[in-house]
Amino acid sequence: MILYIHGFRTTATSYMAKQLKGYFGDKIIISDHSFEPYAAVEELEKIILQNNITGIIASSLGGYYATYLGNKYNIKTVLINPSVEPHITTRQYLGNIDRTDGTSFQWEERHLEELSNLWVESLSADKFYLCLKRGDKVLDYRVAQDRYAGAKMIVEDDGDHRFSDLARHFAELEQFLS
Repeated sequence: MILYIHGFRTTATSYMAKQLKGYFGDKIIISDHSFEPYAAVEELEKIILQNNITGIIASSLGGYYATYLGNKYNIKTVLINPSVEPHITTRQYLGNIDRTDGTSFQWEERHLEELSNLWVESLSADKFYLCLKRGDKVLDYRVAQDRYAGAKMIVEDDGDHRFSDLARHFAELEQFLS
């Protein structure tokens, strides 16, 4: 079973979640976790333990959670334009945040501290497969490229943060996770 972890302002109804569900069907669980980092990790851990999760796919901030969880539970993980230092990069969003589904939440200083505390010092590169777009206007792909040096990677020109054309790589990602 595969777990998909969405990003910062998205939800289980995001574009990527729908694309993945369309391809993987009953072999994937789409998380709808809390925006609060500690609560999100706790919820995701329950999903992992209760559903025999053997692979994780994650986008943006979800990639940060996936790095923590994949490392802790020794699970192969695919990261799509992952947030590598969200305790730094999400500081600019302190305050009220509107999600893509119309709901909102308060992003606070304590959330940055929680993210900082989830940092994984040492990574096993062979457990990660990165999908990066040089055209990502939200996160600098080079930060992820450096952090996960030695991991399998797709690095493509142009594109966007949500990696809209990732579906053409789904078979290859599925093979990595199996």
